[in-house]
Amino acid sequence: MQIDFASSSPLMKYKILSNSITPRPIAWISTISENGVLNLAPFSFFGVLSADPVIFSVCISPKSDGNIKDTLKNILQNKKATIAMIEQKNLKSMHQSSQELPYEISEAVKFNIQMEIIHSNYPPIPKETNVAFMCEFYDSLDIGKNSQSILLQAKECFIDDKIYTQDLHFTLQNIGRVGNCYQISSQLVQSKDLN
Repeated sequence: MQIDFASSSPLMKYKILSNSITPRPIAWISTISENGVLNLAPFSFFGVLSADPVIFSVCISPKSDGNIKDTLKNILQNKKATIAMIEQKNLKSMHQSSQELPYEISEAVKFNIQMEIIHSNYPPIPKETNVAFMCEFYDSLDIGKNSQSILLQAKECFIDDKIYTQDLHFTLQNIGRVGNCYQISSQLVQSKDLN
């Protein structure tokens, strides 16, 4: 089957990418509204764009009613976000937080997700997060009409002391997206074993 993207719907293209570019790590992005409401939402259309400076890209589709997502609204207003990598222990909470809620309701409060402040200038992260990045808005890319791609620059990184090593060879059991399923990065193959 040859599929022409020029004549494909946004949903069709999303489904093809969602099932092909896998596994994709899921970023749990926390932001704060102008009224102080904490928003916590998972994004799988997320990746590293640059290591120096540290820049992440996040593709944010609109809500089902066509309005912009709370995460995007908050980032454009406050210019700050925190990205937490999600591990197996937070899978259920992450899945719950993917639900669309009214703007004035916090996913963390609604689903009893315990949060903690790592840096007073940035939104908090879910407790027991092993790695998180404190980010500021860097740029917005107007690429398409059905989603918004934003760039976030990480200003600081948090690595929990439980996994931190001086050589920075730590391993996470991140949750990834594979189509409609989640995958835990559990089977590891050392690159040295492939020589």
